[in-house]
Amino acid sequence: MTTIYLIRHSVRLPNSLIESRVTKQDKLILSEKIILNVEGEERARILCDKDEFSDVDVIYASNCVRTLQTAKYLMNRLGLGVHIDDRLDERRVGIPNGDIYPDWLERQYLDPLFHTEGGESQEDVRNRVDEVISELLKEYPDKKIAVFSHGYAITFYLLKYCKLVNVTSGHLTYQFQNRIIFDKEINAPEVFKLTFDKEQLQNIELIEFDDLPYRHGV
Repeated sequence: MTTIYLIRHSVRLPNSLIESRVTKQDKLILSEKIILNVEGEERARILCDKDEFSDVDVIYASNCVRTLQTAKYLMNRLGLGVHIDDRLDERRVGIPNGDIYPDWLERQYLDPLFHTEGGESQEDVRNRVDEVISELLKEYPDKKIAVFSHGYAITFYLLKYCKLVNVTSGHLTYQFQNRIIFDKEINAPEVFKLTFDKEQLQNIELIEFDDLPYRHGV
C-alpha cells in the first residue's frame, strides 16, 4: 500500500499587512513569494512533529515559499530533502472578475471548466496535480509520501474521487464512498491521507489534531 499525505501549507502572511510594494514582477511570482506569518511557523512545527509523519519516506512541495516553509520542519526532523514541482502550485487566478461573477468561488467547484480570464479552471488544476500523484504512485510504490500544496489545488484534486455535496462561502462538504469525509472550511495546515493499492485509491481520511484547531481567515 502507498500512502500519500496531501498537506495544505500553514497560516500565511495576509495581504492586508503588505502596506506597499514596488516591483515589476508579475502576480504569479508575487504569489509564490508569500510567506508564513509567525503563527504559521509555529503551527507548521507542531504539525511536522506528529507521530503520523514519523516514517514518511519522500517529501514533495509546490514551488511556493509558504509550502517549503511548512515542509522544512519535516525535512529537518527526518533528514530528507524536498522535491519541488510547480504542478503542485495553487490555482492561477488570472484577471479578477468578482464584479461580474460574485459567486466565482462556488462556480469553480460546481463547474469544472469555469475560470477567470487568464486563470485556471478546476479541471486545469486537477489535471496537473493528478499528473504528479500518478508519477509518485509509479515511482514510490509502498512508500509514504508527504505532498505540501495548497487549498484549491488539493480540494480540486480530491474531486477526482469525491462527490461535492455542498459549497457555501468556502464551506465544503465532500463525500467519498457514501460517507462524508470533509464538512467545513479548509484549515491551515490541513491534512488528507490517501491510501492506494498499487494505483487504485482505497481510502481518503481527514487527519485532524486537537492542538491545531481551525484558524479563520487563512
